[in-house]
Amino acid sequence: MKKKVFILSISLLFGTAFSQECKYHKVKSGESLEKIAKNYGVSVQEVLKANKNINPNKLKVGESLCIPQKKLAKTKTQDYAIYKVKKGDTLQSIAEKFGVDAQELKSFNNLKSEKVKEGQELKIPAKGTAKKQKKETQEYGTYVVQKSAKLEHVAKKLGVSQRELEELNPELKGKWLTKGTVVKVPKQEQKKEKREESYTVYKIKKGGRLEHVAKSLGVSKKELERLNPELKGKWLSAGTEVKVPVKVKKEEEEPKVSYKTYVVQKSAKLEHVAKKLGVSQRELEELNPGLKGKWLKKGTVVKVPAEEKRQAIRPVEKPLEERKQESTPKTEAEMPQEKKREDVEVKISKNSLPMPVDGKVSKNGRGINISTDCGKPVKAVDNGRVIYSGGDLKAYGNMVIVDHGDFISIYAYNEKNLVKRGDSVSKEQQIALVGRKNEGEECMLYFELRSKEGVPLDPTEYIRNTQ
Repeated sequence: MKKKVFILSISLLFGTAFSQECKYHKVKSGESLEKIAKNYGVSVQEVLKANKNINPNKLKVGESLCIPQKKLAKTKTQDYAIYKVKKGDTLQSIAEKFGVDAQELKSFNNLKSEKVKEGQELKIPAKGTAKKQKKETQEYGTYVVQKSAKLEHVAKKLGVSQRELEELNPELKGKWLTKGTVVKVPKQEQKKEKREESYTVYKIKKGGRLEHVAKSLGVSKKELERLNPELKGKWLSAGTEVKVPVKVKKEEEEPKVSYKTYVVQKSAKLEHVAKKLGVSQRELEELNPGLKGKWLKKGTVVKVPAEEKRQAIRPVEKPLEERKQESTPKTEAEMPQEKKREDVEVKISKNSLPMPVDGKVSKNGRGINISTDCGKPVKAVDNGRVIYSGGDLKAYGNMVIVDHGDFISIYAYNEKNLVKRGDSVSKEQQIALVGRKNEGEECMLYFELRSKEGVPLDPTEYIRNTQ
């Protein structure tokens, strides 16, 4: 009889396929299934489901029944993730990272105190894993350190929050970074020019909250909270960096520029139209803010800069190497560029223009490279008006083009442009800072001169002290 009971117990155990735990009850004389179920706090249906081979109306004395255990089943289905504590972690920071309560995390891991050690493994309740997974898939860009620095120096150079860099690079916090170290940076912050248009960084002089900063700077509290969600409701100590929206003048929001219209021939975006017409994508976006980032249907009317400005910019749209290799016929709009130099009237006196920046001069295709120190001021060679300032052309980096009336000057590879399109500049006014060629190691300025028709001129003939 004992052997039969043992075999029955084994069959019942494997029959449940680990989906439940059983507590076995031996039927006594006079017991009914309803009474047994009630004594164990389960339903008759649950007992029948766990004991498919019994007759509910004729229980046999001594028969062993599997009573399903709800409590065990519940703990069996409890899901959790394992997290290994890193240097600098606290129970509170881990709880915030996974979106769970710190006390709940402490209780879930049977911790006696809130102290955690590096390398310690913690169980994270299932509800806290979703936030972590979302954070891990966050997109970010990368920046390669050019010379020894700390995260705070990188943050200052890129104009981003030091806290954001430390969150993305916890292993680099407080360390000196050697040249070549790859640092994760917020993706939306990669373009410095774009960042400067949206916000600047303000360092708090004495303790306060975001509402105090808003009142002090005369900006909206809601805008500060949108740009600094991690600082919302917190008391900020002196030195805390706060993103502050840049006030844009009305004239800059609605530039008064002449324009023509272009009708889209087939589905495209503004960037495709810019490439087709040889104009700056940024100029198109300024003239057509309602079309930015959208797919334009055939027949859509797009505002484009006046023709004379397009011709001034078009000659430098492609790298010099690509232009030399091109053999396709030129359009009528490009024909003026093909004039012979002797047919062009040049009104600049020989050796009459100052150097845009001091340095070693070398020929480079249609222009010259001036090797010098990064960050040196680049100066306009004559009075004029800025007709382009941007970084749309990868081969030239940040570039400024100035129309001087009788000729055009071009300044490229800039670390930073200090003037914007439409600005009037005077002779030897600082308009940019020297940068690196294609983000390489060598600091230099690429400089060109062109006639008002767009024909390249040899800068060494018109610039003083080029030898």
